[in-house]
Amino acid sequence: MSCYISTGCFQTKDLKEIVALACKHDFDLELSSSLSFSPAMLEPIFHSKTKVDYLIHNYFPPPAVPFVLNLASSDPDTHSRSVNLCLEAIKLCADIGAPCYSVHAGFAMEMELGMLGKPHLQKSACSTAKADREKAYQTFVESIRKLAKYAAEKQVSLLVENNVLAVENIASDGTFPLLLADVDEIKGFFKDLRCSEVALLLDVGHAKVCAETLQINLQSYFDELEPFIRCLHLSDNDGRRDSNHPFSTRSWFVPYLKKFEHIPMVIEVYNCTIAETLEQRDLIMNLLN
Repeated sequence: MSCYISTGCFQTKDLKEIVALACKHDFDLELSSSLSFSPAMLEPIFHSKTKVDYLIHNYFPPPAVPFVLNLASSDPDTHSRSVNLCLEAIKLCADIGAPCYSVHAGFAMEMELGMLGKPHLQKSACSTAKADREKAYQTFVESIRKLAKYAAEKQVSLLVENNVLAVENIASDGTFPLLLADVDEIKGFFKDLRCSEVALLLDVGHAKVCAETLQINLQSYFDELEPFIRCLHLSDNDGRRDSNHPFSTRSWFVPYLKKFEHIPMVIEVYNCTIAETLEQRDLIMNLLN
């Protein structure tokens, strides 16, 4: 089992500082979406790649001009920038020896930067946007096929992360813009994709909120999606919003961890002290030993 720490866990957002802390405390890192662009931000990664094992996740490396990464976008510019960012991330994986790149499932509407992480704004926009969900889904499938081909050439695994759906995301007509939140849609996606090289990054915090929102069996995210799962994001919440709180031995997903001990697990508990991060890592290690 490989245990990684998301860069979102750290109280600093300076990547050079994060890498130094990783070297000091023997952390492996998932380079994630909480970091800002800097022209020299990749230097500490290349300097430390013999000491730190890396994964790359979603919006990394971040671009100089921010935008919403959406592989399901119908806007040509947004879609092109999204695909190119992912291609760059896959190449970086190959360059630093990271085994996989993971990307979020897409949105069936055009998101603005200020909407990310704010379900009420997404709900309002979705109510007026009249998004074509089927078109967005097909665009997302084709985007992942393209990325999968490039990832295979680079000998990098490609993973797709399930979205989080809160009650606030759902419009008055019952529609919502987030793809791959429901277990059945996730299963259908892998069937439609017809690409065995692509697998699922299961975010257990997202699953908990989705199960509560959709009133479906929480355990089905493991029981029905087991064949696709190749990585886990670990955090806990109250079932109403994805708060990335610490997990414990009582967390809902703990009974499944032993079964998946052969795949990477990423601690995604935000804004922790080093002591808290060490406690979370030790908890996983103790549960799997």
